[in-house]
Amino acid sequence: MRDVVIPPERICDPVGKRFPAVGRDPERTPMQWSAAPGAGFTTADDSWLPIAEDFSRVNVERQTNDPASLLSLYRQLIWYRKHAPALTRGRYRPIDGPPDTFIFVREHGAQRLLVALNFAAQPRQLAAHDFPTGRLELSTDPTRAAGIVTDLALGPNEGVIVAVDASITGG
Repeated sequence: MRDVVIPPERICDPVGKRFPAVGRDPERTPMQWSAAPGAGFTTADDSWLPIAEDFSRVNVERQTNDPASLLSLYRQLIWYRKHAPALTRGRYRPIDGPPDTFIFVREHGAQRLLVALNFAAQPRQLAAHDFPTGRLELSTDPTRAAGIVTDLALGPNEGVIVAVDASITGG
């Protein structure tokens, strides 16, 4: 879902009424649950704020069974965090990386997870000495193939979690 343009006469947020540029209404529009009338949010003829025009394409129902959807990614991330001791109780260790990246390792017992985030609109390559062979656990890029990775090139605006062994630099 994206912010919805709110016509001036429909602004509800008190701050937005005084300062439209900083109002919160665009992100407070009704949740788009389905492609049904009212986006599955309401059966009323109209809601307190407008519903996005793309609700028939962009809604929870449609994303639920799409493994490449943002909803599926969030569900995977939440499940993974609950089941990975390194993420919930592990030691944090930053790793130097290319510009516009944030890279760190979380370790707990034998579990070592490398988290690499690329905030650039261009790919970024991790240095070979910073990245031992690992198993790709999750990626924000739904087209990235799962499995063993021997080097790590991050796509534009991509984040990954990789399970690695103890040989990571500084381990």
